Amino acid sequence: MLLYENKKAELINILKIGVNPFKKFVSTGEIKEDLGLVTSRKSIIKRIITIIKEEKNFILPIIGDVGIGKTHLFWALKNTLYYYNTIYISLDIVFKKFFYNTYSEFIDAIGVEPLRYIINHLCDEWGALEKIYGFFHVADIEKVKKIGFQKLESKFEENEKDALIDVINGIATHQLDPFKKIEAEGWLLGELMNIRELSRLKLRYDLRKGKAAYVMLKLLIENSKLGTVLFIDDFEKIISMINPKDEDAEEVFDPSWLYGQSQNPEEISSQKLLQKIIKLQSINGLRLIITLKFDQSLEEIKNRFQELSKDKIIKFIEPIYIENFIEDDIFDFYLSNMKHFLENIGLTKLAKEDFGYFPLNEQILRTIYSRSNGNPREIIKILIKIFNEIIFSNDDLNTILEEYES
Repeated sequence: MLLYENKKAELINILKIGVNPFKKFVSTGEIKEDLGLVTSRKSIIKRIITIIKEEKNFILPIIGDVGIGKTHLFWALKNTLYYYNTIYISLDIVFKKFFYNTYSEFIDAIGVEPLRYIINHLCDEWGALEKIYGFFHVADIEKVKKIGFQKLESKFEENEKDALIDVINGIATHQLDPFKKIEAEGWLLGELMNIRELSRLKLRYDLRKGKAAYVMLKLLIENSKLGTVLFIDDFEKIISMINPKDEDAEEVFDPSWLYGQSQNPEEISSQKLLQKIIKLQSINGLRLIITLKFDQSLEEIKNRFQELSKDKIIKFIEPIYIENFIEDDIFDFYLSNMKHFLENIGLTKLAKEDFGYFPLNEQILRTIYSRSNGNPREIIKILIKIFNEIIFSNDDLNTILEEYES
């Protein structure tokens, strides 16, 4: 019993250092979350994975209120989908230069080695393995480029052909010109280049300009051994751009005076963005997940897609709804996070100890659930507050917790 109490005291001393077990949670997709799912969310993940495996080229809406855990769902998917490139897209980040920024996120997600493997495979298909000078392997780079263009030109529209030529040049140079390999790899990774660097590679633009980033995305996704899932968070931002905030409000400045049109610049930008997302649907094997807060937003998005897609059919899967935690979830969430916290700071042995819900207790967790109405973000906020009090207060544990036990 004394040993057990000593272990509890050790845990409290660790907390007193100033590390809050719940403060690491974030609401964006940039910082990885390794924490598992609570019980009520596991069936949702299974359903999403089934759709991803059985369907292709679709848009799957995930609908849930603010703080419900939609971004955490992304990390749960990424940690589960071993055979897919799962990429988080924030419209705030990719809104300008959409294809270039999406491509950059894609490269960050897959890494350099898979990129090298895919372009090596493509170049081999274009005849890079053929010898032109006897015993030694020296490929005819111009012939490789010509074959590459012949194989791919039917897959792209006429206004994308110049970008396709640039991409083929970049790939062939990387694979077959050892003196320019490093610069060509920088171009393929999306590095920004000046006129001199581009001229040396015989390229017109880097991936910021033109349609080269889209061409590269299409080639990499369609030739990857892994499937690709794009997870676009907070898709309603497009709707907020399309619709004025207050249609009845008196306008001090009418954009049409300057732009000569009834649409405001933000609405035009949002339509262009939707058209680019429609364009992504032409990439074979690409799955698209979008998160929303309301059903009404989904209907408006469907209508907008329908207006802009012309003859192209956009396949929307029936939406999946995420609800607040059920009461049992808060116990799963708390215990798994405390264990994960101790393991992350190198106290694996302490993580294996059965402390129950210490330093909290079952009644406190029920109170937290009640005060938060089961909203995960609100639960985390209250847990952060309690643990901050444990860390920084000079009162004993029982006094600190007294407020939360009723």
